[in-house]
Amino acid sequence: MIKINLHDYREELKKSTIQKQALMSASLVMGCVFIILVSFLIEKSRISKVNMEVADLKSQVNALQGEVNLVKAMQAKQRRVGTILTGIEGLRANQMQATQTLYDVNLSVPDEIWLTKINQMNRQDLTNGKVPTIFIDNSVSNIATNGKPAGTVTRNPNTAAREFLLLEGHALEDDAVARFVERLEEIPYFKMVFLYKTELALIGKTKVRKFSIYCYMPVNQNKTAA
Repeated sequence: MIKINLHDYREELKKSTIQKQALMSASLVMGCVFIILVSFLIEKSRISKVNMEVADLKSQVNALQGEVNLVKAMQAKQRRVGTILTGIEGLRANQMQATQTLYDVNLSVPDEIWLTKINQMNRQDLTNGKVPTIFIDNSVSNIATNGKPAGTVTRNPNTAAREFLLLEGHALEDDAVARFVERLEEIPYFKMVFLYKTELALIGKTKVRKFSIYCYMPVNQNKTAA
């Protein structure tokens, strides 16, 4: 009679089953850990990308902040033109009212320009400011006054006559100054307009064009509105 010991076989089968289950469980856990790790890395990469985009947007905003501040300054200073103009002293009776001058000058200002100063001056003021009057003298001498032909103009002995208007300001574009001069030349009571000075300047980090313009307004002319 042959006897077979099945105890060891069953124990080995049981151990094998347990090992397979343990291996499956470990594989499942490792799979979950791998998925979590991949998800974490993807999310971290996404967050890093978002942070880079935010940093780039902040950089763009900071770069534009100078222009934003400049535009705000332009708007504020442009509103002050009326206040500055009220400081013009002694407009003669035969000159047009200050409000009309303000209207015509404001109408001529391009969008890229804002004025910082408007001042009425006489010839002595120009001399004191070392403004070369040769250009003024040549132009004024060609303007007929009191019915006299050009070239025979009698100079007004009253040096207090404020026949010149000084306009100072800043421009965002170079050609804006030229356009401003052309528009001023179209105002009929400005018998002469000349660009005295123009130079580059910095407002914050923004480059602008600083300029000075003189307009000649004879006091003995009968001016009409533009």
